[in-house]
Amino acid sequence: MMKVSVCIPAYKQVAYLQRLLDSLLIQTFKDFEVVITDDSPDNSVELCVQQYLQRLPVRYYRNEPARGMPGNWNTALDLAKGEYIKIMHDDDWFATPSALDLLVQALDDHPQHDFAYAAYYNYYLDNGTTKLMTSPAYFRKAFQKDPVNVLHDNLVGPPSVMIHRNKPAYRYDEKVRWTVDVDFYIRLLQSQPGFTYIAEPLLYVGMGKEQITEEVHGVREVYIPEYFYLLQKTGNGHFKSILVYDFFWRLLRNMKIRDVEDIRQAGFNGPLPVVTTYVLNWQRRIPFLRKGPVSKLWMSLSFLFAPGK
Repeated sequence: MMKVSVCIPAYKQVAYLQRLLDSLLIQTFKDFEVVITDDSPDNSVELCVQQYLQRLPVRYYRNEPARGMPGNWNTALDLAKGEYIKIMHDDDWFATPSALDLLVQALDDHPQHDFAYAAYYNYYLDNGTTKLMTSPAYFRKAFQKDPVNVLHDNLVGPPSVMIHRNKPAYRYDEKVRWTVDVDFYIRLLQSQPGFTYIAEPLLYVGMGKEQITEEVHGVREVYIPEYFYLLQKTGNGHFKSILVYDFFWRLLRNMKIRDVEDIRQAGFNGPLPVVTTYVLNWQRRIPFLRKGPVSKLWMSLSFLFAPGK
């Protein structure tokens, strides 16, 4: 068995894919395969891949019909033969020649962990600027204590920044798009607690308006059904954490949810978290509630008396 399957779910972005494949060519770690699953409506990706067949151990698959996100991700994972899986979105790439080596080493050195992730750079495609993204100690401590705390702020990052062991249980929930990464992290760590963090930035993550996540950013009819579905899966016990409670408070506030009917109209018809009406009642007491210190103070006060703690 080879060590790593680098799984690339591709869709049309040939120039970005070339940049990723070029970054793989210079990796010092060589015991890997490249699995490319293609959702494109044309053969542009296939033609691009043909240029690398003599230089990289590539296996290419065209999805017919297209599977969409994250179905295309799961297709790549299903085809992976490596001991470890390193998923890479086609607009992301490795920052250094030793990046893959360090990610593999993180799992090799910690056999009790199934999951490792690294710091990274956001690369803004419109102007070429970068921003260093790290995972601070307070977050890692909270994430370790309860993976559901990642809801408060996803300081892991997108899937391209992590590596995990190849197990059939580790697949993405195809019912969601916006919450697909945090849902995956929660389920993976609930199955096998513990992770390794690499403070050195090892990847660039492309940030652009053409991304699917940008299409659904801030859309109530996406956020409410997906987050409530995720909360339904994780259960009510996690609201004992002020980080999860604060996330839920901000979700209702930012999506301008005033009552249960707003949640239903947004598209979620399942059981509601036990704190839903309680939080809504507290938020209605201050009709001018906005982001900032007042909201944070009011949230903290309400948390002290929240049900189910």
